[in-house]
Amino acid sequence: MRMRQRMRLFGLVGGGGASSTTLRPEELRQCLYSLSDHNAYLRFNKEPVDTAIKYLEGWFASPDSAELQLSINVGMNGARLSHNHARQYTYVRQTLYLWREIMGDMFRLWCLAEDDLLKRNSYYRLTDTGQGLNRVQAA
Repeated sequence: MRMRQRMRLFGLVGGGGASSTTLRPEELRQCLYSLSDHNAYLRFNKEPVDTAIKYLEGWFASPDSAELQLSINVGMNGARLSHNHARQYTYVRQTLYLWREIMGDMFRLWCLAEDDLLKRNSYYRLTDTGQGLNRVQAA
């Protein structure tokens, strides 16, 4: 059904004249496919984070449940530090909200990063950042 609607819309577009206000059918097709790609990206990358936030807030928000505790203790299951439920819940929640924002704006972030990398007078240098050698560039 969507394809039929798209093709119907393509038929309503101008006939490819030289006017700058007329969108040629192929240009419109590319715009619609780009929007579809963006929606698919959000569906498969942002929506799972939204679901995780919903589960976290629905199941773990209350510190009263002894069964559903997010607390971690140093030395248990490889943990290197200790956090009570409230602190760990806050950390996980903030992390998921940050990740959701990043996923929702990834295309703009990609464009900005690419613009930075392609600037003529902005070179990067290979630097030991404490996490190995990484390309570092002035912001």
